[in-house]
Amino acid sequence: MKKRYIAYGSNMDEGQMAHRCPAARLLGQTEVEGYRLLFKGSLTGAYATIEPQEGSRVPVLIWEIGEADEASLDRYEGFPSFYYKKDLTVSLGGQEVTAMAYIMDERRRLGEPSGAYYGVLERAYEKFGFPMETLETAYRECRPDRALPGGWRTGDTCFLLTHKKKGLTNQYTVRGYDGRYFELTDRAQNFYRVSIGRMFRSREAALASQRGNGGVQDEA
Repeated sequence: MKKRYIAYGSNMDEGQMAHRCPAARLLGQTEVEGYRLLFKGSLTGAYATIEPQEGSRVPVLIWEIGEADEASLDRYEGFPSFYYKKDLTVSLGGQEVTAMAYIMDERRRLGEPSGAYYGVLERAYEKFGFPMETLETAYRECRPDRALPGGWRTGDTCFLLTHKKKGLTNQYTVRGYDGRYFELTDRAQNFYRVSIGRMFRSREAALASQRGNGGVQDEA
């Protein structure tokens, strides 16, 4: 028997779904309204989940899966001890339909996902045109007590002066701090390590600065 399945985490990756659920068929994309995206988990890792929050919404993919596909997902999702199942109503193709979602036990604590796992979601968001702010907010909220030097937090947007003479800047996302350098990614997901003195909260502040040595590649 076929059913609709809501994917909001790594199962938005079509290659992964082809491996886990060979008979699955992508029906389309939509949003789950009244829910927010979070990262929670255990000592073995943190993964995506959704929890009710009025006024919020989470972009998702809708798959059609069969019984064998669902059995496979049950194993990967750790059902029923890690994730449980819940039927939700979503809009798909102009119609209200019911689809099943795996939701993590709400008693699990917030946690930081691995870079590899987060990257899968990030690429899916880019591919399907989902608002990156949803993903970045979830990442930022998974580390509420992790203030970095200068008041920066993971997920914050910063600007660097990339070419002083030409007045060029670029936008980056803060990913972490290794004790000496900040770890940043650009929109193409290239990775950089830079000192705090080169980071600014606005393009205007970066242009007004006298810092910068002509590029970030020397610290990549």
